[in-house]
Amino acid sequence: MSLSSRPLCRVSITLEAGAPIVIGASPWRNRRVSHITGGSIDGERLRGRVEPGGGDWSELGMTPEGDGLTLLDVRSLWKTYDDALVYVTYQGRLTIPAAVLPAFRDPEALRALDRAQYYFRITPLFETADPRYSWLNGLVAVGIGTRTPHGVDYDVHELL
Repeated sequence: MSLSSRPLCRVSITLEAGAPIVIGASPWRNRRVSHITGGSIDGERLRGRVEPGGGDWSELGMTPEGDGLTLLDVRSLWKTYDDALVYVTYQGRLTIPAAVLPAFRDPEALRALDRAQYYFRITPLFETADPRYSWLNGLVAVGIGTRTPHGVDYDVHELL
């Protein structure tokens, strides 16, 4: 059996300017927090904006080869063009090869990176009380991420 999907939306999320808040390496994990300041959602069936106030409580790691690893844990609030509220959570993985890390961390060099040079995947889940969007409550989605100088972009697909 093979998986199939259809495009759901493209999401552009803006993160607070400056570096994430680094909590650091505790006995359990190496955590940092990035605040969401807004964004846009554009798709045939889902469009609107990302509300300010959400965040990413990510955990950092590294492979023995020096590749950067990030475990994503994001919670956000989306507001559709017709004023429905959708709570969106997602986890994911970001793997950045050691050779790409310097460019990934430099906002100017980041512009020249192709997203094929790193692995960035998410699994969004949706929750809404609005009957017009109740179909979101029953689906699982996947997304491919691209780091931007001001945040992240995701191409999100509904799994069929």
